[in-house]
Amino acid sequence: MYLPFLTALSQNKPQQPSIKRIWTAFASLSVMAHVVVAPVANAEITVPQHFATETSLASDEPAPNPATQYLDSMLQLLKPAYSQLGISVWDMTTQQAVFTYNNQSLMQPASIQKLLTALAATKQLGQGFYYETQLSTYSKNPINRQQVNNGIYQGDIYIEFSGDPTLTYQDLQQLLTSLKQLGIRKIDGQVVLVSEQDSQLQAPGWVWDDLGICYAAPISPFIIDKNCVYGRLSTTGYDKTASINMMGKRPINITNDAYFVNPVAAKSQYKAAPTGSVYTQANSQPACQLTLSRFDNNRYHLTGCHVGAKSLPLAIAITDPALYAQHIVAKQLKALGIQHNAPMVLSRAQLTPTHGQRRLIASHHSAPLTDLLSTMLLKSDNLIADSLLKKVGEVYFQAPSDFARSSQAMKAILYSLGIDLADANLADGSGLSRYNLLSAEQVLSVLTTVYRMPEYHFLLDTLPESGVSGTLRYKRYFNKSPLKNHVFAKTGSMLGVANLAGRVKASNGHDYLFVLIENGLSPQIKKQQKAPFSAVFLQTMLDVPIN
Repeated sequence: MYLPFLTALSQNKPQQPSIKRIWTAFASLSVMAHVVVAPVANAEITVPQHFATETSLASDEPAPNPATQYLDSMLQLLKPAYSQLGISVWDMTTQQAVFTYNNQSLMQPASIQKLLTALAATKQLGQGFYYETQLSTYSKNPINRQQVNNGIYQGDIYIEFSGDPTLTYQDLQQLLTSLKQLGIRKIDGQVVLVSEQDSQLQAPGWVWDDLGICYAAPISPFIIDKNCVYGRLSTTGYDKTASINMMGKRPINITNDAYFVNPVAAKSQYKAAPTGSVYTQANSQPACQLTLSRFDNNRYHLTGCHVGAKSLPLAIAITDPALYAQHIVAKQLKALGIQHNAPMVLSRAQLTPTHGQRRLIASHHSAPLTDLLSTMLLKSDNLIADSLLKKVGEVYFQAPSDFARSSQAMKAILYSLGIDLADANLADGSGLSRYNLLSAEQVLSVLTTVYRMPEYHFLLDTLPESGVSGTLRYKRYFNKSPLKNHVFAKTGSMLGVANLAGRVKASNGHDYLFVLIENGLSPQIKKQQKAPFSAVFLQTMLDVPIN
């Protein structure tokens, strides 16, 4: 049994049940399920509401499922006092729902929304789908060295971006190297970057404070190195302007007046704050922190301070992906020794060559969809999720698609699989948007569809495994016994949200699909918890009884 470990975890309420109280609860359930009590004259018997509806012996209903009784009893003892829960549990062996709690309430899903994106993308695009970035031209004849006179190519060169979320700087450089291999040293025409219409870089409901951070990088047809640049902030001495070193000499402009603070001096300047306070300085100013400001043309300014001496890693999201791609292409062509006019950007609808046929010079393929989805689910990759959502909308409508239309397409695709999301609100594919609203029942319907339909079953096999892979590899309480190797699930976390959805292996030999949605979890309460509710509840599921 795993219950001794349970009491060490279950500290989410001011007063938590002891092992004796838990066993008393089960003893009570056992008596109520198997003993008929004769009524006493003029006596009024009061039965708790959840027993009156599910376990009343006066009813003609069949005896309740022991698993339902068990989980209901445990939830009453363990549910947090302040946050809101939505729970659905489904037995994969009997293919029956065994427990629900508040499962139709719409709540913020965070990254468990990626389960919907994975299923919709597989249905619409197919497992063999891949992104393709192409280098092409328009001419009467296929391009070869004979058409390059003295190293000069008389024509336009087109680089057709597809929104590949995995395209790297090196991939693009290798593509452009094909021009050098044709003997081209000068392009006597335009270098044109072509894409579907780039109408919306962020989804509605993304938090403004996140937009400069790489996990909220813009979703664009132009993606190079995940539209993220890396660097380090290093001290030049305490209370002096720090230095910034950006990796790869990428074409962005970042200035700063940030500085490092001596930790010893900081101790005297900053006092301990009252519990729950957001202020730590004696004069009630916010604690020392760094702030990144974003401007047009991929310009940034870093200000504020950091307590310590060690350098800090920086990961900054590109603001203008199209401009960034232009500058990258110009830089790479120059490095290859190819003269050219400054690259320009056109949408595919604006592309109207006046002569010749389209001639493919070279292309780059991404990994297939199955690999992309594996990375998305294991690492909770937002860029892949939202890029796929836009691609799903584009293919579904056979036209450029923004977040709203793509979300409509995802609803329609999932409805064709029997998943009704009419009451849900979908704003993106990653779950970053605060406008997303899903119920535990709706997420469970995605999981059961994936399980029941062989062509989608592989998605369950790509979920993170507790203590082994993805976002569950190092997650506290999931990376050690008894949960290690027993949970396969997609995490969903943001401020106030702690969700989990997937599969758990119980000691009774059954596997269960589950959805645990917890909203309204304040940072203060989260810090006080000895273990997250999801870990506590899943541990109880390891001992679910069966008939």
